[in-house]
Amino acid sequence: MCSAAEFVHLSFEQANINVIAEQAGIGKGMIYLYFENKRTLFVEMVRAIAQVHLQEIRTALGEGGSLRERLKRLFLTFVRLAEQDSDSFPIFMSALYGVNRLFHQEATALLREYVIAIAQLLKDGQARGETAVQELETSALMVLTITESYVLAARVLGSSPAALARQAEVVASFILMACNLQRPGGRQDVPFLLTTF
Repeated sequence: MCSAAEFVHLSFEQANINVIAEQAGIGKGMIYLYFENKRTLFVEMVRAIAQVHLQEIRTALGEGGSLRERLKRLFLTFVRLAEQDSDSFPIFMSALYGVNRLFHQEATALLREYVIAIAQLLKDGQARGETAVQELETSALMVLTITESYVLAARVLGSSPAALARQAEVVASFILMACNLQRPGGRQDVPFLLTTF
């Protein structure tokens, strides 16, 4: 999304609608045909980013396989999104925690949708006897935080998408252990997580 680049580098207040229009290759008037004002544009951009991410998350979690396999797919989805749509994460994070917290309410509602999708994964894992997790929402939030934050931090430290993809099994194992998601008597060993970036 063309407007994302402007909002990534500047706060909402500092972002310039003329620059956004120029980046999109359209006139400023064209933007106002679709969006009432800059605020509406930003809110719709955050919603569009979250909906794309949510669809990708649901696809990764809903394709069947074991809990471990689905956690690996979730991690790989974040790796792919961070590579293909690198401006989307900073925009969403800035609305939750940063300079664009004016939009915190909208971003929080979308974050809840992420947690609900992951909680459903864990609930399915319970039904299949793969996990005995007690606190679905708490565990879902931990899974989201570990996967998303790990990808973002590793990218900042210089990890390539290929290097991150090779860590999917390690991250899935760590999540299963750290969030106590393994079924009683399940495998407890976890490969060493911190690898060379």
